[in-house]
Amino acid sequence: MAGDEPEPKAHPSLNLPQSTSTVEVSIINTTTDIVVPAKSFVEPVQNGHEHMNMPTFAFLIENKKMGKQLMFDLGCRKDWWNHSPASYASIKNGIPGLNVPKNINELLREGGVDDKKIDAVVWSHWHWDHTGDLSLFPPSTDLYVGPGFKEQLMPGYPTNKDSPMLEKDFNGRAVHEISFDNNHKIGAFPSHDLFGDGSFYILDVPGHAIGHISGLARTTPDTFVFMGGDICHFAGSYRPTLYAPMPGAIPSSVPLDRRLPTPCPCSIFAGSHPDPENLRTSSFYYVNQEPGGWYIDPPVAQKSVKSLEEFDADENVFVCVAHDGGLIPVVDWFPNGTINNWKEKGWKEASQWGFLNELPIDGKPGRPWIAPGLVKEGKILSHEDL
Repeated sequence: MAGDEPEPKAHPSLNLPQSTSTVEVSIINTTTDIVVPAKSFVEPVQNGHEHMNMPTFAFLIENKKMGKQLMFDLGCRKDWWNHSPASYASIKNGIPGLNVPKNINELLREGGVDDKKIDAVVWSHWHWDHTGDLSLFPPSTDLYVGPGFKEQLMPGYPTNKDSPMLEKDFNGRAVHEISFDNNHKIGAFPSHDLFGDGSFYILDVPGHAIGHISGLARTTPDTFVFMGGDICHFAGSYRPTLYAPMPGAIPSSVPLDRRLPTPCPCSIFAGSHPDPENLRTSSFYYVNQEPGGWYIDPPVAQKSVKSLEEFDADENVFVCVAHDGGLIPVVDWFPNGTINNWKEKGWKEASQWGFLNELPIDGKPGRPWIAPGLVKEGKILSHEDL
C-alpha cells in the first residue's frame, strides 16, 4: 500500500556548482569480469553470497567545446599475467575468477574512437582492474592520478621491483597528481575542476586505496553522472537509505531475474539483510573492516560510502560505481549512444535495485559466477599453470 511507504528523509545539500558547460559521457563495459571473495570487500557476508560478481566499467568523456577526450578508468589489461609481479600475485592469490577478452583500446577502435587521440586518462586508483595497459596509449596521452600516488607508487616495476605498477606505463608520459582544496567541496568531497569550465570534476574520495578519486560529469546543465570507481564494490553497500528507501514492492520497471516475482515484495530479501527491521531504510552491506581486505582505511572508506548515499539520493545525480551489475540491462552501452539523457530515460530508477538479483534467497545463491576461473587466452588455468 502506498500509505505504508516510508517517507524519504531530505538529504543534505550537495552544493552542486552551477555551469552551462557539459560533457558527453559514454559508459563502456570493459569486458573485465571478476569473481571475488565477498569477505575481502563487504560485511556481514551472507550465506549464498560468499563470492561476488564484478563486471567492470569505464567512461569516455568528451568536452566538445574544448575538443578534448579523456578516459576515466580502463578496466584490466587482457594479458593480466604480464602485469607487475606484485599485481600478478594479488590476482593469483586472491581472485578466483577473471576473464578479460579485450583491451579497452580494442573496444574504443571497434566503436569508432581513435585511441591514439585520447588526450588523457584518469585512473580512479592504481588497482589492476582499473589501470588497463596504458603503454598502448601514445606518450601524448596524459595521466591523472590522486593524492599520494607518485610518492607511494612511482617509479614502477622493474625500476622498483616491489611496485604494483609497470614503469613502461609512465615512460615519456606526463603524470599529473591532482591536489584538492577543502574550500571547494561538492557534497562531502573536495573537488577539482579538471577542464576549468564546470563540466567535469574530480573528487577526493579516500578509504579504498592510495589516491582514490571519483568523477562527477555534468551531463546537462542540471544533471550529473557520479563515476564512483571503487568507493565501494556493490550497490547494496549504499542502498537502501533513509534518503532513498526501498519500495515495498520492487516495480516491474526494474529488470529482475526470473527466479524473482514481478513485482517483487521487498520482504523476500529480509533473510539477506543484517537488520531486517530496517530492511527498507538501511544498506545490506558495510565496508569490510577486518585486516586483509581491499580497503586501505576501512573506517574512512565507510565514511566515504555514507557520503555517497547523499549523492545517490539526489534526483539529479546518477551514481555509477565501477562494478555495479545493475546497470547492465538498463543503460545504452558504448558505442550505442551516451548516458547524458539518463534522467529523461529513467535509468536511475530502473537500475537502482538491480543489485537485488545477486542476493541469495534462503541461502541459495542469486547468480552463477560471471568468470569460470582465471582465464588466459580462452583457457581456464589450473594451479599448476599459474
